[in-house]
Amino acid sequence: MKVLFVASEGVPFVKTGGLADVIGSLPRALINQGLDVRVVLPKHGEIPVHYQERMVCKKTFTVPLGWRNVYCGLEQLEHEGITYYFIDNEYYFKRQGLYGYGDDAERYAFFCRAVLESLPHLNFTPRILHCHDWHTGLVSVFLKAIMGITLSIKTCVRSLPFII
Repeated sequence: MKVLFVASEGVPFVKTGGLADVIGSLPRALINQGLDVRVVLPKHGEIPVHYQERMVCKKTFTVPLGWRNVYCGLEQLEHEGITYYFIDNEYYFKRQGLYGYGDDAERYAFFCRAVLESLPHLNFTPRILHCHDWHTGLVSVFLKAIMGITLSIKTCVRSLPFII
């Protein structure tokens, strides 16, 4: 079973509360049960440099967001046996602190859409998208809407029984 965790924070990279602890521990527990679990997070500016230096760029592309297309980088890091993907956009994520900005809704709408746009570039096809907290709430909305209009996503997930 292939599972992609989608969250806004996770230990050991960035943490503001208990969500980060869950993302830091639950994937490992599920891997120990035999699942193939990976995690996707925003590439927040507060991620320590020693982790950022180890990230490998997998792909750059644009994400449709409202009336414009926005830059997105997809980076990957293997850490303690878990594959992490990071959604990079300095305008949205290279900030002091993770939350509390006037554009948080837009930032995480971008993140949710970018997660779906990154699926064809992962070399990993999840059967389950495990979304955490309000920051990832639009993943399921966009998944349904995009399946009908975006061929790249439709091709990637057409026959998969997603549980979100």
